Amino acid sequence: MTKRLILCIVTILFWSSCDQFKPRAMGADNELVVVASLGDRDEVQKVLTTIFSDTLFTPQPEPYYHTVWVDPENFTDVNDHVNVIVAAIGDHPRNLGAKLVKQILSASQYKTTMEGDNQLIFAKDVYARNQNYLIMNGPTTEKIIEQAKDQGPWLKKQYDDLFFKRQSKHLFEGSTLQKDLQKELGDKYGWTMKIPWGYTVIADSAEQQFFWMGRDIPYRWLAVQWADGLTFTDSASVHEYVKEIPPKYFGHIEYSDYLFKIEPAVFNERGAWKITGLWESIEEAQGGPFISYLFYDEATDRTYFIHLMIFHPGMDKYMLLRQVDIVAHSFEIVD
Repeated sequence: MTKRLILCIVTILFWSSCDQFKPRAMGADNELVVVASLGDRDEVQKVLTTIFSDTLFTPQPEPYYHTVWVDPENFTDVNDHVNVIVAAIGDHPRNLGAKLVKQILSASQYKTTMEGDNQLIFAKDVYARNQNYLIMNGPTTEKIIEQAKDQGPWLKKQYDDLFFKRQSKHLFEGSTLQKDLQKELGDKYGWTMKIPWGYTVIADSAEQQFFWMGRDIPYRWLAVQWADGLTFTDSASVHEYVKEIPPKYFGHIEYSDYLFKIEPAVFNERGAWKITGLWESIEEAQGGPFISYLFYDEATDRTYFIHLMIFHPGMDKYMLLRQVDIVAHSFEIVD
């Protein structure tokens, strides 16, 4: 994160005082509520694409975040939503978005957006708790995109982290966890995870070292397979290893070569391989997106493979897949 972005955050923190008196942020966690004038929206979209470029292929492309456009005169109706972005380009006197930015920022802050390098000003919890708040303003689209390329990865992480935080609270808060099953897994296998209400066990085999659970309508599945020792050495061996798992443990399921991807990642602070793409049934017209993680735990001398997949034809899948991913990230190895 650059020094100028840190400075922007510090200068805007006065908005975030007295958080205990603020309402909880509203709206869907995968929505970007973008307040901009109609004439600016095509250009603002270019900046948004620079920052929020992730796409889930299901196999149809589905953006990770959906944009909801709002006219500047309706800003007060949405200023307490989860992800609020106020954007303007230039300073035309008839641009209501530019007028709104001038009202929100101090004169010195506004000057730095137009004449300096502070085109992106980010803060948390400005109008509501658990809220991301971003102002995008500059003399030209090119100037804002220049900053978006530099600061985009850090900004994107703030949105992903808030999504994870809010969804974790939704999934794990209260008495909806299956604590008996969680304890049973820890006692039997030396690992466990948080299991929300609604998930049922599909397969549980100590002999196969395989556990599979899921819930239906819409269908969500999560499985853990483990093996003694280190079973992979490089991306080629990872490819060979993971390609064999679906038909062996799920029967009629296989990974499609289309959009199949293996990349280094971090899973719960462990070095891992992340495998993404599409699964498909070789018996029925079924398929959808999946995410898998493969990693080695030195303390237990085990290789763990965690697999999650979705089947929700004709409907959005991103939110469901991320929710199952959050459950997967609750995985922990117990003493």
